[in-house]
Parts: sequence; structure tokens; C-alpha cells
Amino acid sequence: MSRSVNRSRWSIVALSCAGAALVAAFVLGPAALLRGRYPQFQDQSVMSELLGRGLVDYWGSGVRTYPPGLAEMVDYWFEWHAIKIVISVLLTAVLGLLAATLWRRSLWRRSLTAGVGCVVAAATTTVLSLFSVFVAVLNIQSTVAPVVALLPMLSADNADGQTAQSLIENGVQSGDSRPPLLELLTQVEHYNWAAIVATAVVIAVVATGTVTAFRLYRSSDTTNGAHCRMFVALGSLGAVMTIAMALLFVAAVVAVVDPGEALLGAVGL
Repeated sequence: MSRSVNRSRWSIVALSCAGAALVAAFVLGPAALLRGRYPQFQDQSVMSELLGRGLVDYWGSGVRTYPPGLAEMVDYWFEWHAIKIVISVLLTAVLGLLAATLWRRSLWRRSLTAGVGCVVAAATTTVLSLFSVFVAVLNIQSTVAPVVALLPMLSADNADGQTAQSLIENGVQSGDSRPPLLELLTQVEHYNWAAIVATAVVIAVVATGTVTAFRLYRSSDTTNGAHCRMFVALGSLGAVMTIAMALLFVAAVVAVVDPGEALLGAVGL
């Protein structure tokens, strides 16, 4: 038993270190990996100006193909979020393993105080794991339609950004059919269809796990407090995650139905 406890302890330490390293990689990794090829995009205020200028040029081009400056920015943002998808998936796996180890350890605890401490640690890690799934979904959206993920960077603080916002607003409200606007609307639809598919998968998996946890709780021995605490905690967290994903799913469906309003929202109008 002591050997299993020691092995569990070292597993917790190793997985915690791996999780911390992946969080640091998530925050710092994309910029570090892409700095060499895209040095001009390392300052977000500069990116905002370049985005405004690129969208104004795009609007004036009258074609669906992005001009070189905007195309390079879209490629950069695609790679940025693709890197984050990989890291967030790895982080979800590490946090999931850590949570499983902590839940298993909580079942070994004979002391109520120690058991509750393990449950709190396991529940917190489970929350972080579910949040990592949520982050992965957002990055999948951004990888599918990086130009839409760039739009919130538009700022009225610079002339090109303000002009781009005005062009998009006037185009949407007037029902303009020029190719650049049609392409942006198409990308908005792709962006939200990606969210619909990803959230549907997550809802199916998490809802199934939630139902299973509550069924196990109902069929478990009520005198076994450790198992009851684990099943209730997992079921409750799964229910919250399912609701959060369902709200994101509904928001994405609404955006697909009315991409014009979604586009205006993306540019801050």
C-alpha cells in the first residue's frame, strides 16, 4: 500500500510540473515559435493598425482573395491558434490524468480531513481540465476562420481601424453584395459552424459522463462517503460544463442564422 501511495505522490508531482510547463507554453509558446517568421506581428497595437489597413485595402480590392498583408496576418493567426490547440489538448490530457490520480488518492484516505482535502484538489483539477477543453474549442474556431478571430483587434483609436469598422457596418446594414463582405460573412459562418460541431461533441461526451456519475452515485453504497463525494462532484461539474457548452452551442447557432449581426459583434459594433 505504501508503495502505491509513494508512486501516486510522484505521479502527482510529475503531472503538476507537466501541467505548469504546458500553461507556460500556452501563454508564451506561440509568440516564441512564430517570432522568427512574423516579427512584425509581435506587438498587438501594431497588429491592430495593420489589420485595419489590411481590411481597408481588402474592401477596396473588390475580390474575395485577401491582399498580401492581410493574408500574411491570417496565416500568422492560423498558426498561432493551431499551436494553442495542440498545447490545450495536451494540457487537457495531463490535467485529466492528474485529476484521476487525485480522485483515486482521495478514495484511499481514511481521515475525513485528508479525504476532503484530496477531493477539493481533485475537483479543482477537474475544473481546470474542463476549462482546458473549453479553451481548445475556442482555438478550434479561431483556426477554422482566423480572419474572424482577428476582427476583435480592430480599434477605432486609429484611422484605418475606424474606417474598416465603418465600411463593414455600412456594408452589412445596406445589404451590400461586394465580394469582400460576402467572404467575411462566409468566414463568420465557418467560425460558428466549427463551434457548433466542437461543442456538440463535447456536450455528448460530458453529458454521458455526467449521467454515468449520477447513476453510479445512486447505485453506490451510501456508507462509503469517499465514493459518494467523488460521484457527486464529478456529476455536478459535468452538469455545469454541459450547460456552459450548450450556451456556446446556442450562441453559435444564432450567429449562423444571422451572420451579419455576428460580424458586427466581432468588430465591436
